[in-house]
Amino acid sequence: MSDYVYHPEFSFLARCWWQLSDEVLRADQWDASIAKLAPMWLHYGGAALHNDHWYRYLRAEPEGTGQLRLQTWSYTKPGHVYGELFWFGAYISGTDRTGATLRYEIRPYDRNWKPLNRIVHGNPGALSGYAGVKDQTEAAAGRQRLTDPQHLWSLSGMNHEDIKRGARLCNVVLVNAAGQRARRLANRGAWLINTLSGQPGLMALEVLDYAHEAREVAWGSGLLRAGSSHVFKAEHSFIASLYWRADETPAGPTGSTDGLQGLVAARFDEGSEWNPRARLSVEQADALGMRWREGETRPACERFWFAAYLSNGVYAYEVWPLDKRGRRLNFTLRKQKGWTMNLAQRWQANRAEADFLWHLDGLDPAALQVGATVANVKLRHSSGRVVKLADRAERRLGTEALGEEGSLTVQVVETSARF
Repeated sequence: MSDYVYHPEFSFLARCWWQLSDEVLRADQWDASIAKLAPMWLHYGGAALHNDHWYRYLRAEPEGTGQLRLQTWSYTKPGHVYGELFWFGAYISGTDRTGATLRYEIRPYDRNWKPLNRIVHGNPGALSGYAGVKDQTEAAAGRQRLTDPQHLWSLSGMNHEDIKRGARLCNVVLVNAAGQRARRLANRGAWLINTLSGQPGLMALEVLDYAHEAREVAWGSGLLRAGSSHVFKAEHSFIASLYWRADETPAGPTGSTDGLQGLVAARFDEGSEWNPRARLSVEQADALGMRWREGETRPACERFWFAAYLSNGVYAYEVWPLDKRGRRLNFTLRKQKGWTMNLAQRWQANRAEADFLWHLDGLDPAALQVGATVANVKLRHSSGRVVKLADRAERRLGTEALGEEGSLTVQVVETSARF
């Protein structure tokens, strides 16, 4: 048996297409190649519409029409649900020390980015081979570890470093857990994805989003489950770089200071390789120094996403580190009773929990603009503790009672950031 570890930073949501030509498709030729693309989709929930002998099967049709176009009434049929988008949840084998081999759990989402609680399976039977979903709901997405999974797929020919919002990834080979390549098969008036019969082909993907789940859907449902009074405000969420500055700069020669200052970075240099812990530290300059273990899956992070929540007119934030390609890692800045401040892994779906909420005293989220610099900002935990330079030797920031006072300069990279 082999265990696979979930890695949300390599996961993404995409619209999928089947390439009808054996020719290599270039992303810059996409708009001129619509005639050679067929949208991939599925539906379930009962027969009566759209050749429903094949409901619950993954399809690739019709070709040459762009995105799937169905009549409005198709979406109002009771119990009839369409999966037009697909979430690719990334897993890495626990024995793979380099993180080079990714496997994906494929889940359908509807056109409004709502997860449908189904998983695309490849039927291994010698008389089948069709890819489709089961009629019953599946376990929640993003399970931390899977043991000997048979439903994971490979995306051969795709470089995970190219995954970003808006990217068009072409010439991808879809392969099931048994090593069988996906094909397109005509059967009873439908074009279906099969791993045993049909014409081998390539797949193209339009990346809509990345990270754990799809934007407000995940955040909103998490808040409802937790019974939170907070409301997620994507329009006031933002991405920024942070710089630590001492409140009082000791006197000294021109250009020198004894007060530690510099770029604030999240460094994943504690814990084991597959279960890292992170801390916030102050770099020795206003730029990131050497990344920890360059090339591994948890490098140092120099930008953060501030997910904004509003409750009784007061803004609070969850603080998430972003990797060097701008993708959100599944860690959140946290202070827990009896703990020092750290970045804790977030496997749970609930949002706006007190341990993870922070305030930015001196910053007005409604007034932020891209490129703006806001000085003298205090980062304060919901418990009231203000972040200080807790350990000068390690250059570590924390919420301990003792420590050197300081403030943040916030440099805004992106506003209305809606991961």
